[in-house]
Amino acid sequence: MVMFSAMTVLAQGGTVRGSVVDEDGEPVIGASVVMAEQSTGAATNLDGIFSIPKLQPGTFQIRITYIGMDTVYKQVVVKKNSTTTIAVKMVVSSTQIGTVEIRDERIGKIRKRQFDVGKMRVTARQINLMPSLGTPDLAQYLQVLPGVVFTGDQGGQLYVRGGTPIQNMLLLDGMIVYNPFHSIGLFSIFDTDYIRTVDVYSAAFPAQYGGRVSSIMDIRTKMPSFKGIRGKVNVNPLSSGIMVEGPFKKKTDGTPGGNGFLFSARQSYLDRSSPIVYPYADNQLGGDSIQGFPYSFTDIYGKISLSDGLNGVNFFGLYNRDDVNYEFPSNIGWEQFGIGSKFRFLPAASNVIFTGNFAYSSFSSSLNATSENFPRFSRISGFNGGLRFTYLINSINELNYGITLLGFNTDYSFTNSFGLITSQEFNNTEAAFDFSYKKVFRKVDPTKSDSINDWLVIEPGVHIHYYNDHSRIRLEPRVRAKANFGRVSATFATGSYSQNLISANSDRDVVNLFSGFLAAPTNVPNNIKEHTLQTAVHLLGGVEIELVKNLSTRIEGWYKDFTQLTNINRDKIFPEDPDFIYERGKAGGADLILRYENPKWYIYGTYGWARVIRTDAIRTYAPVFDRRHNANFVIAYYDGDLYAEDAKINGRPKFDEKKWEFSIRWNLGSGFPFTQTQGFFEKIDFLQNGSQTNYVNQNGTLGVLYAEEINGGRLPYYHRLDMSAKRRWVFANRILLEANLSLINLYNRANVFYFDRIRYATINQLPILPSLGLTLKF
Repeated sequence: MVMFSAMTVLAQGGTVRGSVVDEDGEPVIGASVVMAEQSTGAATNLDGIFSIPKLQPGTFQIRITYIGMDTVYKQVVVKKNSTTTIAVKMVVSSTQIGTVEIRDERIGKIRKRQFDVGKMRVTARQINLMPSLGTPDLAQYLQVLPGVVFTGDQGGQLYVRGGTPIQNMLLLDGMIVYNPFHSIGLFSIFDTDYIRTVDVYSAAFPAQYGGRVSSIMDIRTKMPSFKGIRGKVNVNPLSSGIMVEGPFKKKTDGTPGGNGFLFSARQSYLDRSSPIVYPYADNQLGGDSIQGFPYSFTDIYGKISLSDGLNGVNFFGLYNRDDVNYEFPSNIGWEQFGIGSKFRFLPAASNVIFTGNFAYSSFSSSLNATSENFPRFSRISGFNGGLRFTYLINSINELNYGITLLGFNTDYSFTNSFGLITSQEFNNTEAAFDFSYKKVFRKVDPTKSDSINDWLVIEPGVHIHYYNDHSRIRLEPRVRAKANFGRVSATFATGSYSQNLISANSDRDVVNLFSGFLAAPTNVPNNIKEHTLQTAVHLLGGVEIELVKNLSTRIEGWYKDFTQLTNINRDKIFPEDPDFIYERGKAGGADLILRYENPKWYIYGTYGWARVIRTDAIRTYAPVFDRRHNANFVIAYYDGDLYAEDAKINGRPKFDEKKWEFSIRWNLGSGFPFTQTQGFFEKIDFLQNGSQTNYVNQNGTLGVLYAEEINGGRLPYYHRLDMSAKRRWVFANRILLEANLSLINLYNRANVFYFDRIRYATINQLPILPSLGLTLKF
């Protein structure tokens, strides 16, 4: 109540605030909201919300405009020391004009108030521009982002600026998703067509996020169509899918919002189709009985949305399943399930935006390593929820605070190379509070029109995290800042981070698909006295330059000090040895990003250098994802307007009738480290009979003698060229048929997947894979 009272005092004069949405309930970003009688106005933010404070009481008319949409006039009553809240729906204009540049200019001004350092925003349109095997997918686009490393086309996992997959948190409309990718690294569990935005924070993320020490990926899904039934059906050699959306009852009164549903499902059949479509790929994974690619997965997602333009609630759920039959060296399978709800509430008499979410999710996986017979099992399930309050002090400054609660159960079992089993089952709860304030400093030149310059933006914050199992409170300060100097912007961010969850991977795994989830390890070295959390400090800085119109570049330098990390004790020999060890990690690097974009062309290039090391009580080594050099180049050309279907912000009600789209992507990466093999020996089990073991007559198993230096070798460089061509046919302006011809690994580069130590054979990543897919949208 004290916080709400303080907000009321801050309000001087009357305030008008509201939400601007399109016909499907999606926010209209950068719409101009003007109150001419009082010579003031504002622009809608990235959530379509605006606020105009310090108004004189009376009855006035406001004007809302946006390129490609009809102007809306709305009468409002302003009361002293009170807030008037309105909802506005904008509809497609009957006349279209080529003013994309004006739209980009408005959004560009909003971006000057956003913190781009360490953050990349991805939209469905950008994902669709990538060359793709089958259908465009988020996993394929993430691979070109600065600081992101994928360890392979098959069995690949996501590593972000020195962090492991367990140190990356993925949120889907606020719900924690424990594994967002499939076993074949070209696919995520999400359908691109229901994604609205993806915010990837690769380092120094803001105060509202906690519980991870490396990165955050925040996915927001779009609203279902409120205008009518829409959908798509797609089929290709790898999978087929369907998505349908629409209103429960079509609205005819012209008011904002609506009630609707969205359903998406996808089934792969690569394990069955690849022996027929790609017969030359037989035995790529080593076993004579394996033909093609042994991957199979299922994705199901559903959503229900209820909205009146101001307030709304969403209910959603997902289910995913993967089966991988490598036969040799391992068989892996996992299953994921989640349900959740997210809501937004704008109280009529307050400037506070009240949002919240609650979700339950679970993930289980198992691995049977047939080559060494070291089985593993892991399961994690639990809830997470929170409430968030955003106070719009004026059209640019914001105060944010929120609370988060989560609880989870972990069950884990791991057998190491000595046959000793590490197992744990644990229940845990956590709570967090965060607070941040974004202040924008402006300069105004009264002699020039449109001379407002948001020259400095600063956002101090703090994240306070309580870990119940440790009875410990972590105070984690965060600071983000941005200075704008015309075409040049300089950014800086830093913060402290912690997490409880750990993963247990062996750096000697030939296939690294299994990640065990554990919490609060107890069997740890005695020299750890303070706590058993994983902790890190981030430092990040960058410069962004708009070189010419539509062409910009960004340079970022980053450093992460992982002050305490938990890892499985790979050297455990006796039962009384600790199950876990503690390490310190250091990671740093620099990234260069170059981007050119207009309605026809999209050119994007990155180069990154990074160095990652880990140090334990015995050794210093480079982890398996330490890729020193990584470069990506993407170019796309569209015979039309690339913005035509970009979340309808150009207001186009029909499919674009242009026919062709071409795109290429080239990736170059230096080799990953690996532990070399020095020889083999017969390993006799002394654990069962001890000194009574008859080592003269007893037969042992094949043992591997590893090099003393962990990950002392380097694989060859990885590089791959992908391309795609799309042809579109439009029928009756409402039905779109799209054919997508793609080629993955165009020049058939033999990139190393892993080296089979026992058979002394190199197993390669994906060979050249052509694909012809068809998509029908209506």
